[in-house]
Amino acid sequence: MYYKNINTKQLRKILEDKEDICLVDVRTEEEFEEKNIESAINIPLMELMYNVDEIEEYKDKKVIVYCRSGHRSITACNLLSMEGFKNLYNLDKGIIDFVL
Repeated sequence: MYYKNINTKQLRKILEDKEDICLVDVRTEEEFEEKNIESAINIPLMELMYNVDEIEEYKDKKVIVYCRSGHRSITACNLLSMEGFKNLYNLDKGIIDFVL
């Protein structure tokens, strides 16, 4: 496994501490517009490999990936690890578990 699962509580702490992270939402644009976590970048999973350069500068920093329920984000973490990203985190249970 090339990523670590984090829960909502851990993500809230990271956001509160204002750590230098890249928060990537891999849901569709429509899902992102309905509800998202502040400061997140929307790169739908189907477009991730074409748009990986958007987050290239975070290759050696924390990249936290989330989706609706935690499945697409696991796929995204695996793809990003193949692209050389080292500090990958998956929001376990996705945004449905993250009360805004």
